[in-house]
Parts: sequence; structure tokens; C-alpha cells
Amino acid sequence: MHSYVTAILSAAWTFPFVAVLITLPYLLFQYRRYGAVMLLRTVILYSFILYMMCAYFLTMLPLPSRELVATLTTPYLQLTPFQDFIVWIRDSGFVLSDTSTWRRLVVNRDLFVILANIVMTIPLGIYLRYYFGFSLPKTVLISLGVSLVFELTQLSALFGIYPRPYRLCETDDLITNTLGGLIGYWVAGPLMRILPSRKRIDEIAYRRGTHVSVTRRITAAVTDWLLLGLVQLLLLFTVKPLQNMLFASTFTGLLATLGGLYIALVLVYFIVFEWLQKGLTIGKRLTHIRLVDIRDGSRPKLWQCAVRYSLFYFGFLPLPLIALLLFVNALESDTVQWFLLALCAVLMLVYLACVIIVILGVLNRSSQLPHGALSKTRNVSTIVALVPDEASCEELISMDSLPSVPISSIQHKPV
Repeated sequence: MHSYVTAILSAAWTFPFVAVLITLPYLLFQYRRYGAVMLLRTVILYSFILYMMCAYFLTMLPLPSRELVATLTTPYLQLTPFQDFIVWIRDSGFVLSDTSTWRRLVVNRDLFVILANIVMTIPLGIYLRYYFGFSLPKTVLISLGVSLVFELTQLSALFGIYPRPYRLCETDDLITNTLGGLIGYWVAGPLMRILPSRKRIDEIAYRRGTHVSVTRRITAAVTDWLLLGLVQLLLLFTVKPLQNMLFASTFTGLLATLGGLYIALVLVYFIVFEWLQKGLTIGKRLTHIRLVDIRDGSRPKLWQCAVRYSLFYFGFLPLPLIALLLFVNALESDTVQWFLLALCAVLMLVYLACVIIVILGVLNRSSQLPHGALSKTRNVSTIVALVPDEASCEELISMDSLPSVPISSIQHKPV
């Protein structure tokens, strides 16, 4: 029992790191496909990943030392079907006519292992039927395939890491795991009458995708800046003058190099490139967002891109760093520079006011943020979801009053 708990806890500790790695690709896929990220879908998919990690860890952990495995002489392959059941009945001393032996048949470690192998794949069958929409034959085949992967991994001595297999690869595990997937398929039936179906979740996602959420814009911006970060690293390690400035002994030289690259990337990518691409960046393309002129919905003008991104990237974002530099310079000399301290305080107050305005703008979806209002631009969705009824987004968002709209009536297409 202790080994089972250890494996599950190990999966729980590892899952946050896996979640961090997959979050951006997951967001990009959801915004690219639907234009929105549904909370229920996210819970289902992330819980499925956590479950698969637990199942995998249960079949592999605890990991012994290589020295211990090298001394093992126990068998590692059992191909006789139903051998575990035979051992269970035999070792329990069960006699049908002797009621005193019935308890030993139930309170038995061999039975616990058999039931544990069945229970382990019941969630797999539920996921496969409810969310992935697989039929009974497909669910059985996939359950068998997953179990086969686990068993072959054990037989391979964890892909050759160990000198020989340290766990028993047996046919009965394939039987019990497949049975668990089959039971999960049957259990999913009643659940599907309670939970919203995959089609209903897709309908809501397409409708929500017509609105550009804050998370969607952040995902596009993070994608763009990851690409720009790679470009910046490439320039720093290929352009000799930049290397000389970067590895200069003075802090000012380093700050000037990084600041100059930052300014150049913003000017070239977010102003000129986005204007040439008619309001699109790579991140915006992947998340189905386009920057438009709010007056007529046309492509933004060059001056509009310049005003929008200058206010944001040269005004709002650098304010805390500028205030910090002023604070450090004010205190590094023998006498306190009160003017710099006062200027630092003013900048922080301005920044605080900007943060409050941004928060209020985010909470009130209809209001424009300052850089968008001054540049007369807005991010719009390039996903169109045409639904034949007049249900509002608020009604669609509520899981308790989902409209009965067939998925075939929703047209999903980029503008």
C-alpha cells in the first residue's frame, strides 16, 4: 500500500512542472481551434494528464537501485493467462463448503492487486467515452494498448536504464487493465446524462471565441515575446559589436545594449511588421486576433501602431524599472538626491494610476484601455461563430442553462 501512495504523491509533485510546460501550447491550441479556453475543458484535460501520470508512476515506481536489480533472479515475464486468479484462490485456502475460509478470500493481498489493476484504468474508460467520444470497441482497444505500453516498458527494463526488468510483465495485467477500461466505459454512461457533452462545450467555446479576452491577448503577447527573445539571443551571440557591449565591464553598457535591442524589436516587430501584416503578428495569427481601426474596422495605420505600442512598451511597462533606477541613483552617492527620489515617487504614482485604469478596463469589457483609446485601435477576433438563435453570451456561459444548439449549426471559420 505504501508503494501506491508514494507513486501517486510523486505524480502529484511532478504534475505542476508538467502543467507549466504544456500551458502555453495548450492555450495556443485552444485559441487557434475555438478562440476561447473553457474552464471545464481545461479541468478535464489537465485531470486526464494527472491521471495518466499517476497510472504510469504506479506501474514504474518505486525505482530500485541498479545494483539491487543486477542481483535479482526473480522471473520478469508471465504469459499464462489468469495465473493471478489461480494464485489468489489457491493461496487463500478457499473452500466453498467451509465458510471460515470465505473471509480469507476477500481479505487477501492477491485480490487487492487484481482489483487495483482494474480500478487503475476505470478513469481511462470514462475519459475515452465522455470527452473523446470513443465507441466501446475503441475504448477496449485503447485500454489494452495503454496497458501494453506499460507492460512493455517494464519488460524493457525502463528503456534499458536497468540491467534487467525489475517488475513482472504479465498477461493478467493486460486482462485486468482492459477490464477496467470496459467498466469505465459503462460508468461514463450515467455521468454523460449529468455533465455537458463535448459538443455543448464546443458550442460555448465558439461563441466565447468572438470576444477577445485578456488571457487570449496575453497568450499572443507571450508567444510574440518568446520568439523575439530567441531573436535577441541570436543577435547577441552572432553580432560582434553587440557582444562587446554586452560583456562590457560597466552596468551602463549592459543596460544600453539590452535597452537598445528592446527598443529596436518593438519598433520593427510591433510597429512596422504588424502594420505591414495588416494588424497581425505571429502570436495574433496563432490566437485568431487582429488589430483594427475602431472607426471603420480597417487595417491600422502606421501612426496608430506607433502610438499604441509606444504608449505600452515605452511608457507603461518600463515605468517600474525607470523608477527603480532613479531610486538607486538617488541613494548611491554620499548625499541623498531628493529630486530623483521625488521623481521616482511621481513615476510610481503614475504607474499605480495606470494599473488601476487597466484593472478597471479589464473588469469592464466594453471600455478601452488608454493605449487603445488614444491610438483608436482595438483587438478583434477573427473567429466567427454563427448560431441561429438569439441567446446571449451570458446565457451560453452558464452551464445550468445551456441552449440546445446542434454543433452542425455552428460555422467555425477564420475571417
